[in-house]
Amino acid sequence: MKDPNWRKCILRADSRNVIKRIPDNSIDFILTDPPYNLGRHSTGNIPLPGRTPMNNDVADWDMIEFNPEEWADEFIRILKPTGNLFIFTSYNHLGRWYNCLDHKFDTSNFMIWHKTNPAPKIFKAGFLNSCEMIFTCWNKKHTWNFISQAEMHNFLESPICMRPERLANPKHPAQKPVSILKKMIEIASNKDDIIFDPFMGVGSVGVAAMELDRRFIGVEIDNNYFEAAGMRINVAFSEQERNHYMKENKTYNIQEAENTTMANESVVATYQSNLSDFDNFFNKEKTYSESKHMISTGLPPIIKWPGGKEKELKYILPNTPRFKRFFEPFVGGGSVFMALNAEQYFINDLSTELVSLYNNIASHNNEFYRIIEMMDAAWKNAVKFFHANPVLVNNYKKYREENIDEKELKSFVHNFCASHKDDILDIIGEEMSSHTCVLMKEMEKNLYRKMVRMHELEMQKHLLPEDDLLDNIETAIKSAVYMNYRNLYNHKDNLSKELQCALFFFLRNYAYSGMFRYSSNGEFNVPYGGIAYNSKLLAKKLGYYRSDEVREHFKDANIYNKDFEAFLRETNPTEDDFVFLDPPYDSEFSTYAQNAFTREDQERLANYMINECRAKWMMIIKNTEFIYGLYDREGINIRTFDKEYLVSFMNRNDKKVTHLLITNY
Repeated sequence: MKDPNWRKCILRADSRNVIKRIPDNSIDFILTDPPYNLGRHSTGNIPLPGRTPMNNDVADWDMIEFNPEEWADEFIRILKPTGNLFIFTSYNHLGRWYNCLDHKFDTSNFMIWHKTNPAPKIFKAGFLNSCEMIFTCWNKKHTWNFISQAEMHNFLESPICMRPERLANPKHPAQKPVSILKKMIEIASNKDDIIFDPFMGVGSVGVAAMELDRRFIGVEIDNNYFEAAGMRINVAFSEQERNHYMKENKTYNIQEAENTTMANESVVATYQSNLSDFDNFFNKEKTYSESKHMISTGLPPIIKWPGGKEKELKYILPNTPRFKRFFEPFVGGGSVFMALNAEQYFINDLSTELVSLYNNIASHNNEFYRIIEMMDAAWKNAVKFFHANPVLVNNYKKYREENIDEKELKSFVHNFCASHKDDILDIIGEEMSSHTCVLMKEMEKNLYRKMVRMHELEMQKHLLPEDDLLDNIETAIKSAVYMNYRNLYNHKDNLSKELQCALFFFLRNYAYSGMFRYSSNGEFNVPYGGIAYNSKLLAKKLGYYRSDEVREHFKDANIYNKDFEAFLRETNPTEDDFVFLDPPYDSEFSTYAQNAFTREDQERLANYMINECRAKWMMIIKNTEFIYGLYDREGINIRTFDKEYLVSFMNRNDKKVTHLLITNY
């Protein structure tokens, strides 16, 4: 287990013993199929007239009591913050998995695997057992390779595992088709990620992982299953190695390919040993990880920011040199700053508001936190107000059913807001309503417009389901609260610095796609993000800011609010330091937070970095002819990668562009 390029590790052991040996935050994707405990519900052999009785038992191991509660905490412990957890389960365990995992993750959901050829019913007195459930959960910023709306349904369909894929000896009653496992692995992990299956069975997850160039750790206690899994996984691994060899060599020498594969398997074979070897394996894996990514902290960014680099860390971290001090002239949301370990940090941004947020976090400013908590409470109060006033939904239904017309609807909304003025203002509280307040006006306007728009859509398409109807009216109420804070932000000159920063923070979290755009008269004008933001609360983000990890990180941080060149000349990074650069891109969309970055600025930056900077530096930037020309110099290395934007605002961003990773080392 000394080879850092390991691909597979399978163990014949009790996975309860193995999982305890796996370090915290080390697994990218747990995909597993634990016992369902359905055997106890079996009726035994079913007698068939004139035929051999049909075996209706599952397996002896399914009779052993399986408790999801005993596994949940260990799954959470070993999973990386970016990881995903998918568990095949049945009706009798689904609720138990939900109860012990849902509150530990940001999101829990389920998938359905529909079997197109389920076992027939002998006695036609019920449904066919044609569906299995997969309980899924993850945290924000998890790995997710979204393909398309059409392909991302939480519904998979395939035949049950049939010959020749299905093994006859040993026969595993729950063997899953590799095709559906590959679909999950493709969505929820990346190349070289570690996939873990503590209930490996005959190794189907391992086969899928090998075929998709992932790494795999599998555990199985039954020797017959384990031997079958080992053979299948080795075959899949060998086939993938041959495929790689053929791609890299135009002339295919089959003997040489076989020798290469056997050499690799001779290393892999040592991974199928005992638990002491497994401990050593993880020690070696940690050493390898630290030598290659010794700078990674795993901390998420501070705030969502245009052009944030969290998704690009997979390119940035492996290409980062050794260094002592870290410098970032365009810190933005802090994806790279928070992800790196350094002796000292020097971070800078020209946005005064962003730097104010960093300083409030660094100083643990309790007044800033108090105001954010008050605004977070207003978000919850908006929900209470909505539920306390079902008359809003009832009157919309009257309008939908044409029992009242649009003029009567407008009159109802006006009278409702006037008669509920105190309740509406109580949503944001006396302290916030004492400032410039447009909540009453926005509440009336948003409720009326939302109801009219909903009716228009229903007339064009179909009636909204009840849940969607409720979500839309709640959105109107929360949009009014958002618009009140947006208006206050646009008239903030006489407000305290903490309140100004809190408003900036709130809008950054609830503005559509986290965008910051200003009108010609200088006012922030991005609308509320909509239904998807209704359930978003700020308490978790505040908890992160107040955590020991963030406090420790900021202890060594020096925060600046300067032009990038003034910052670099003042801090003067040396040969032992590292500078990461994420400047605004060379495009029309190169103005963030009212700070323009012109081509003259791009030239000034390139001149300083190429001719004057003594430190090692890396830049991530969109590829344009102008930018490429600036850095196409001797001693400067330029590599490319593709990045897909989640939002294309006003068609000013190409959905897919080539990016440059530029270094002077």
